[in-house]
Amino acid sequence: MTAHTTTLGRTGLTTSRIGLGAWGLENPNGSHPAVHVLGEEAVTGMLREAFSLGITLLDSAEVYANEEALGKALRSLDNVPDDLIVSTKFGHGKGFSGAQIRDSVERSLDAFAIESIPLFMLHDPRGDADLEVIYAHGGALPELRRLQDEGLVGSVGIATGTLAPLLSAVESDEFDVIQFPRLYTLLNDSAKSSGLLEKAREKNIGTILTSPFTGNILGTGVRGVDDPLYSFWGAQPEVVAAVARMEDAAEASGLALPEAAMAYALAEPLIDVVVIGVKNIAELRQDVAVQDADIDPETLQGIAEAGRVDQHLLGGPEYVWPFPMERMPADLKAKLGL
Repeated sequence: MTAHTTTLGRTGLTTSRIGLGAWGLENPNGSHPAVHVLGEEAVTGMLREAFSLGITLLDSAEVYANEEALGKALRSLDNVPDDLIVSTKFGHGKGFSGAQIRDSVERSLDAFAIESIPLFMLHDPRGDADLEVIYAHGGALPELRRLQDEGLVGSVGIATGTLAPLLSAVESDEFDVIQFPRLYTLLNDSAKSSGLLEKAREKNIGTILTSPFTGNILGTGVRGVDDPLYSFWGAQPEVVAAVARMEDAAEASGLALPEAAMAYALAEPLIDVVVIGVKNIAELRQDVAVQDADIDPETLQGIAEAGRVDQHLLGGPEYVWPFPMERMPADLKAKLGL
């Protein structure tokens, strides 16, 4: 059982089709307990197993506040792939100035003890205001070009769950990769139905799906789960009901729901890499094993159809938030001053 490989669009990077997401690794304050892998021994063990399974992409971010710990863990291992791709990103509400980007790149280089970051992405631009800063003189993109010229950054990308900036990034043709959480899953195919994936492929822009389990209701199902989560917020009741129908359809086809969710993402040829977050090694092995399972695409489509839901309940059509604005959780609304 070894992860299959692919080429990440025009980056030319050869990578495993499955990447390991670092959000939950040694990040107790910034990630959800459902994906916590805490402690040096646990993190090192997870990385060791991922590499033994052929995973060669580690997806990180400045906001995870764990890159020094990850770098330390990597330096302690004897099976780190020679072709390991460290992808990282900066932004996520902190800004997109050129100075911030350079500072983030330098800190990631130091943390991982590498000479160049193979893939650096701008993290979570939400709208036109963010994009204006990114493209402007003194903004993120001009600085990334300088960092590329200096050999400190390889390829560049945009990583966001909001659809409009992704479409804009592809249209601009300035980025080598787009990364998007939750936008191609059993619950939501908007990355494809919007034309985003096809447009990216026409320009040979690499595509990375994160959160194929939607954080994480498609990984847990809803049976016996007290508080099913979508994007690590309480799932809307209608979404819970939709996933219950999917769970029934998957079981009728002889599949576990997480297996179907992973297979659905891997079956889409317009997606280059699927990044997973896992809580333990058993989950990691199960996810990698799915790529070799012989699952009829029509079966997967039937499971998706069983749980069709109004995309507004998932934050659509813009997907700025993973829920309808009128149902925004009270604690978040208070935090944002709304």
